[in-house]
Amino acid sequence: MQQCIRFESRFVPAELKVSAESLHAEALLNLDGIRNGTCAGGEWTGWFDYPARSGWPILDTIEDFVRKNDTFFDLVIVVGIGGSFAGSKAVSDALNHSFIHALPRSAGVPVVFAGHNLNEAGLLELIDLCDRRQPMINVISKSGTTTEPGVAFRILRSYLEKRFGEREAARRIVVTTDSKRGALRALAREKSYRAFEIPDDIGGRFSVLTPVGVLPLAFAGFDVRAMMNGAESVFADFRGDAVAGRLKGAGAAAIEYACLRRASWEAGKRIEVMNVADPKLSGYVEWWKQLFGESEGKGGLGLFPAGFLSSTDLHSMGQYLQDGPRNLIETFLVFDQPTARSSIERRLAIPSQSGNADELGYLEGRHVEDLNVAVTQASQLAHADGRVPVFEIRATRLDEFNLGALFAFHETVCAISALLLGVNPFDQPGVEDYKKNLFALLGKPGHEAQGATLRRRLGR
Repeated sequence: MQQCIRFESRFVPAELKVSAESLHAEALLNLDGIRNGTCAGGEWTGWFDYPARSGWPILDTIEDFVRKNDTFFDLVIVVGIGGSFAGSKAVSDALNHSFIHALPRSAGVPVVFAGHNLNEAGLLELIDLCDRRQPMINVISKSGTTTEPGVAFRILRSYLEKRFGEREAARRIVVTTDSKRGALRALAREKSYRAFEIPDDIGGRFSVLTPVGVLPLAFAGFDVRAMMNGAESVFADFRGDAVAGRLKGAGAAAIEYACLRRASWEAGKRIEVMNVADPKLSGYVEWWKQLFGESEGKGGLGLFPAGFLSSTDLHSMGQYLQDGPRNLIETFLVFDQPTARSSIERRLAIPSQSGNADELGYLEGRHVEDLNVAVTQASQLAHADGRVPVFEIRATRLDEFNLGALFAFHETVCAISALLLGVNPFDQPGVEDYKKNLFALLGKPGHEAQGATLRRRLGR
């Protein structure tokens, strides 16, 4: 199996490494608890080693359905919030042409996202896009009653039914939901929508390799089998006797990274910044932010996950990172071959010009991506000199295989890190608070009294 994920800590202070090494035995025990489902929240560990446990036959079913689908579409709309959309957005943003919506249909199938906010203008503009395209909708929700995706789906379903009629609209709607219960499951039965299951033992932010993430990506033509193989390559490194410490490759890297994160917390660090040098990776950073923020941020604990885009943020937030409070660590996500498939056969070199008014003559003939690599290296050196512990996660190339590997790697690191902090990685009690307030403020039946109280607090 191809090995693709490496972890580098050359710019980490020696005392932090010593502290991290003292945590290795505990981290290995936590890994064993994840593997066996005996850790805190162990009933939600179905994501670990997912391809080998159940992923391959489910992937076969998805690929067969997509292959036999005879409905013409040239737009995939994913309706979901949180883990129901973040993983598929990470992949489509990273690998699709950045301007695919403006290119001819032969350039590929755009994937767009709705239901992760309540922006009215955004939904109206999405309908404008639908008017020019033939959409297919994948709505993803465990219950079907979450406000944001529920509102978006109601609007988009009404649009499809008015434009195509109920029968054709039903062929253009696929749901991913609970296997037995919930409003969306009931609606799928009533309308004869094709339905795929969200596994009962996998929470939303760990679900990217399940139908939640894989189905819309398969519709859009991504190599989801390669993505699953990438995840398998990482999970394979966790097999064997974890407690005895016989781990290799990505397995050993995950333990080292998780322990360094815990040691950083003990050293007073409170923020982890993920630094990427390609805006196409911004979606991956957003997926990572939810994964770690929602898993670790409990009981006053957890490193705050923040994103940083080079060179853009070097000219805005770079000063803070270089010379602000030393309460943060920085993780660079880099690729040996960073060119996505949308431009893989092309390179862009700095052209030659007569004269040297811009003083860039020394760069003539060099590829722009080479300059981008140098920006990353310069930042690592500068920030390390500024006393920021700098980590590096390196993958072979920007493609489905390596993104699948990164998903598996970060999921496992996150679970171990949270357990080292003493929190359950798989619940999210704080998220429910805003939902209760939202129901009350919108006047959902049964919440009227609370709504009146909240409006008084808001002065309305």
